[in-house]
Amino acid sequence: MKNVSKLLLKLIEDTLDNNGFDFENEINNMGHMVNIELRNRGKKFSFNEHLEGLIFSLLSNQRPWEPIRKNKEKIKEIFYNFNKEKILNTDKEVFVEKLKEIKCGNRAIKKQMESLNYNIGVLNRIEKDFDSLDKFVTNLSPHNIAKELASGDKYKLKQIGYALAFEYLRNVGIDAVKPDTHIIRILSNKRLGYSSSTPTPEEAVEILEYISRETGFSLSYIDALLWNFCASGYGDICTKEPKCKICKLDSYCEF
Repeated sequence: MKNVSKLLLKLIEDTLDNNGFDFENEINNMGHMVNIELRNRGKKFSFNEHLEGLIFSLLSNQRPWEPIRKNKEKIKEIFYNFNKEKILNTDKEVFVEKLKEIKCGNRAIKKQMESLNYNIGVLNRIEKDFDSLDKFVTNLSPHNIAKELASGDKYKLKQIGYALAFEYLRNVGIDAVKPDTHIIRILSNKRLGYSSSTPTPEEAVEILEYISRETGFSLSYIDALLWNFCASGYGDICTKEPKCKICKLDSYCEF
């Protein structure tokens, strides 16, 4: 399977390249990819940066990413550059309305904003227990940290599920994947067939970890490549309604 996985990734790269999508530049400039590289170089992330990573993970839930990326600086201003004391002391409806004004809300935005004080309390407790949030997120594997944040007994965050926990970890420089709709779909038995059905988020993470071990590519690169290949407004190839006629994977795809 090693050679097949490498071939599939190469065909994805070639498809994107042939269709005029500069995937290398796009991947290198993705916010979490920049942060992963910074952590690899020794950067330590502050409490404010962890809070920023958490809030952006919430905002990414079940909605296109591009409007959020375009409004990143405005979002930083809305949240006082992620100053926790100012966020704690602000009526959360203010955040809801300001995010809606720039079209960066989602169906759960009200509950997400209402959860901020609780979640900041959890982050404070983690910092107290581990001396820093950085020590916590590097204490165990990304899978185990994501499980704890999504469903653990001690540090569960509100409005954060397994996939969004991974998004938070990537935002603070952890080399990990986000098992979202695009990733789950392309790994399924209806596309590349890495699973015999539609994989669960945990199964999708296991599959990408396997591909990473077999090919030597980082988890974050594989995830970013597949995401760009699938996402509308980016590579825009293997979307819900795939563009099979311009895809080089047709001989390997179950669609």
